[in-house]
Amino acid sequence: MRGLVIDGKGNIALKDDIPVPELSDYTAIVKTAACGICNGTDLKLREGHLNGFDTYPAVLGHESVGRVLRTGKKVISYKEGDLVLRSGLDDTYPLYHSLWGSFGEYGRVTDYQAMIRDGVTEADISNISQQVIPADIDPVDGVMVITLKEVCAAVKRLGVGPGDKVAVSGCGPVGLALVKFCKLAGASFVALSGHHDDRLATAKKLGADLAVNSKKENFAEVLKKKLPQKLDFYIDAVGRCVIISEALTLIKDDGIIGVYGIGLEEDRGIAWRNGPYNFKIHSVQWPVPEIEASVHDEVVRYIQDGKIDLKDFVTHRLPIEEYEKGFELIKSRKCLKVSLYYQ
Repeated sequence: MRGLVIDGKGNIALKDDIPVPELSDYTAIVKTAACGICNGTDLKLREGHLNGFDTYPAVLGHESVGRVLRTGKKVISYKEGDLVLRSGLDDTYPLYHSLWGSFGEYGRVTDYQAMIRDGVTEADISNISQQVIPADIDPVDGVMVITLKEVCAAVKRLGVGPGDKVAVSGCGPVGLALVKFCKLAGASFVALSGHHDDRLATAKKLGADLAVNSKKENFAEVLKKKLPQKLDFYIDAVGRCVIISEALTLIKDDGIIGVYGIGLEEDRGIAWRNGPYNFKIHSVQWPVPEIEASVHDEVVRYIQDGKIDLKDFVTHRLPIEEYEKGFELIKSRKCLKVSLYYQ
């Protein structure tokens, strides 16, 4: 079968010699409809510096929507025809490893709930978020559901709630989703700092009370004029030490700096003395599977109720053969979310 393979040297290729995953009692085989390019981890994997991942060549991707073709005899959570999130591949060594493998033409999902029911001790909780989405969600746009679930879960982990005052740095899909979910959580004020006017306009549409192009204006100064009070939360959706330094000047005593963006630099300092004596830094850089799974129905309901429009986030839909164009669009910041689909 086909799939996008990364070699660890910055090269990605559409290969056609990837083994098709095999069916087992607790798994289902899925035909991939589409997979999103992750603006964070997929780019870092291409650049070769995502901590803890060094097995190459490997099949890339973790933001897939696919249709169930066949189910194992003990499967209870999936049925033929279901649209399901996060199908992937196991390592198919010696040919290819798997960096989740969702860009494979076919993938596999594992029925964690059935394994727990049957007392299977090797059940892997990371499979709990391989969940079914309604048939009325377009699978090409539906790749964004995974990011939305991750962000919704992160907002809950951080503890954002009614009346809170929040700032977000970063206007990519995650930053914009953070704006939306902080407002849905009841935050009374949400500000966004970013570099792209079109995305800042989208942030306002999603509920941002303030959206500042920090290449043109000083975000901290504009924020202080708009909001004299200190912030309860400042969330870094990019992963930069300079952002944490700025956050320290804006949060209240015992306020929280949330770190969502991956890849804080080791060679950059943080201006600790500019912050309050009491503060917390809460890293939510990696999803917690059971929390992500727990918000699934909530996120789907927001989409079906029209409170979230997937097309606000998925700006480009390309056939899998145009993967290079998709990665270039993200690298050049000319898009939000790119979804690559199989025809």
